[in-house]
Amino acid sequence: MTTEPEGDRAESADVRAARAAIEAHLNRTAPAPEREPHAAGSSASREERGGRRIDDATAERIAREAWDAVLAATPPPPDPGTDPAPARGAREPAEVTELRARAIAVTRGLRELGHHLDETLLPGPDMAAG
Repeated sequence: MTTEPEGDRAESADVRAARAAIEAHLNRTAPAPEREPHAAGSSASREERGGRRIDDATAERIAREAWDAVLAATPPPPDPGTDPAPARGAREPAEVTELRARAIAVTRGLRELGHHLDETLLPGPDMAAG
């Protein structure tokens, strides 16, 4: 899948979020330029990266990064030993809510772009990520 828009200005916000996450990932992980041209037997993943394309495995890494950011920002649950009665109606911190919404959008956008993701990365009530 390419990271460049295909001319469809009506693409969803989820696809735009996925494209932004793809670009950020590729910019962080771009390999150093090679001095020798690719050999005929070079791996497809290198060619895809050079052409700004990603495969399903890379899409999964991008979705996992988005969910990892949610987990990293989520405060630990209250300790029953020190806080026997957690606050009723306690809300999730705004940062976590925003990161969760972004992770959901990125994951949905990657699926809209045609990537197959591990079911644990899909948002939903019965899934690990959601």
